Amino acid sequence: MKRPASQLTTTGRAMRLLKRTDAGMLIAIVVAIVLLIVAGVVLGDQIKVHIGALQTWIGGLGPWGVIVFAVLLILGTSVLMPESVFGVAAGVLFGLVWGMVIAVAANLVAAAFQYALSRWLFRQRVQRAVDRRPSFLSIQRAVMKDQLWLQFLVRLTPINPASISYVLGATGVRFSAFMLACLGLLPHVGLEVYLGHAGEHLVEATQAGSRFRQGQDLVLAGGLVVGVIAIVIISRIARKAVLRAVAGHDHL
Repeated sequence: MKRPASQLTTTGRAMRLLKRTDAGMLIAIVVAIVLLIVAGVVLGDQIKVHIGALQTWIGGLGPWGVIVFAVLLILGTSVLMPESVFGVAAGVLFGLVWGMVIAVAANLVAAAFQYALSRWLFRQRVQRAVDRRPSFLSIQRAVMKDQLWLQFLVRLTPINPASISYVLGATGVRFSAFMLACLGLLPHVGLEVYLGHAGEHLVEATQAGSRFRQGQDLVLAGGLVVGVIAIVIISRIARKAVLRAVAGHDHL
């Protein structure tokens, strides 16, 4: 049976939203890598001094440095600043392992905070905004049918995480399912932290160094390429699954 044109339009808008975010993610990654390399070549030792000073300042704050960073991430992402900025910063400031731990924990707290804002304080306002965006509205309606799995898949797409949290909070999904699905943030956060960590070392690679050091930098760069490819594949698989769910809901 042929679906009404309005339903096709709704699914098509969701498709355009997901394709646009896919393209935006790739452009952002390429731009970030180019900027890191250019900064290393043009600014040289100067940028290393600034990064070192910032790391020293954060380290000097002890546990408060982590708290300050987490609060900035929570507040920044809640006003729809790109979470990738904070992910890259975590990799630069805290290294790969601790950067990952801190960024993931802060993003989970941020998601819970945004859920609370959307569900209990600004629910009607958020829902009115969703109603004006058929692409988000179609995803929201589909999520109501499959609260956990589809939420997880949406988190694997490169849609702004705070936007997703606000949409889902207004939907009224179970908080336990919401938080569990937030584990879908791990691949993107991991890539962002790795980009910051690798970028710091790639900046150093633009300076004179030993062959062994250059070998390490090649390994880091290779890992970054593999990570980008993996994220693109994961995002596209998730996008197709979300679109199938949206189309299936429209068909009902």
